[in-house]
Amino acid sequence: MLIPLNEPEPLVALGLQQDEPLLREDGSRGGFSSAGFRRSLGFYAEMFRNDWAPTVGGAQISNVWTEFGNGRFAFYISGPWNIGEFKRRLPPERQNDWMTAPLPGPDGPGASTAGGSSLVIFGSSRRQQAAWRLVEYLSEPQVQLRLHELTGNLPPRRSAWRSEQLAGDRHARAFRDQLERVKPAPKVPEWERIVNEMQLAAEAVVRGRMDIEEATRVLDRKVDAILEKRRWLLSRGKNG
Repeated sequence: MLIPLNEPEPLVALGLQQDEPLLREDGSRGGFSSAGFRRSLGFYAEMFRNDWAPTVGGAQISNVWTEFGNGRFAFYISGPWNIGEFKRRLPPERQNDWMTAPLPGPDGPGASTAGGSSLVIFGSSRRQQAAWRLVEYLSEPQVQLRLHELTGNLPPRRSAWRSEQLAGDRHARAFRDQLERVKPAPKVPEWERIVNEMQLAAEAVVRGRMDIEEATRVLDRKVDAILEKRRWLLSRGKNG
């Protein structure tokens, strides 16, 4: 399987499948020393120790479509945007050789990350009615199907999935199933920095520079430092 060490999304998904949150105390401290995340990190590292996945980064793969078509790897964790890419980039003789599947979990079908974009209206906007009309328009099933056709992004409305366009797409079915089991990443502005630290900690474990206990302890310490300002802001809010 291909799990590039510089792409932390698979590890994030494994962490979100656990009962314990990735961040604790209202998102102000790391929760990576929990039994759940240690279990996720252990499973992640095991895939490399068992030689199920090579210890490479994304830059060491020419491109995923060519390498998949050449048989260098047979399993890859990705998003729905790659459905169109695999259809366009794989040679015709390989088009019947691939299929999508939802992520498994510890006890059956598992959760994955809830990505995508949000439509918001600023409270201070002077054009709120016009903005709301745009949100309504973009939320219409036919418009969402057109966006899917143009970009590969999945419609969030269940009614859109009843169309022949999507219902008959065998590669999209796994993502429709997965959408019923998604979890959002922690809603803190520092999340991208935290994800970067997660990736570095995971690579240290995979390459044998740290064991899981040390890596998660160091990760929590670094994340707590990143979230210091958030704790300060929360304390001021609670104290009025």
